[in-house]
Amino acid sequence: MILTPQGLLEHSRTVSGRRMIRYAATSLIAVAATQILILSFLELVELEPEPANLAATMLVSVPAFLLNKYWVWGKSGRARIRREVIPFWVFTVAGWGLSTGAVFLADEVTNDGSVLHTVSVMAASIAGFGILWVLKYLFLDKIMFGTDHHTPYDEEYEVEEAVVEAHTAGVPEL
Repeated sequence: MILTPQGLLEHSRTVSGRRMIRYAATSLIAVAATQILILSFLELVELEPEPANLAATMLVSVPAFLLNKYWVWGKSGRARIRREVIPFWVFTVAGWGLSTGAVFLADEVTNDGSVLHTVSVMAASIAGFGILWVLKYLFLDKIMFGTDHHTPYDEEYEVEEAVVEAHTAGVPEL
């Protein structure tokens, strides 16, 4: 990929480029939803910044996972716990940890109940997740949801699914 306006435009017309655009759009949706929830938890529910950040992160992680799996990478079928859900949650928890550290610092520095305090907490949350954003894309694209991804777990699931389908179709086990 060439990082010029023309190169980026050309890349946006490829399968990989469209996937990157969908990933960025999904991230923007998740960031917006998280920030709205943080603001609501801080101002309406009057939670402390760290619990507000945790609650917002956990609530948004489910639709973020679903958008990434089904829309960004175009995968179908039920979510695989070991192969998809747990690795996605590891990144979510890592991002939450970084953002909570940043939120804690912002809260300590600006803890005066002002608009600056609220904006600082919200910006700190975004910064914490932003650090992992590119790494998460690479992980999701190259390892977890990528088109060429196949692990021994996939083979186990394929066998399990074949057995379940055979049972539901009335075919005796081998």
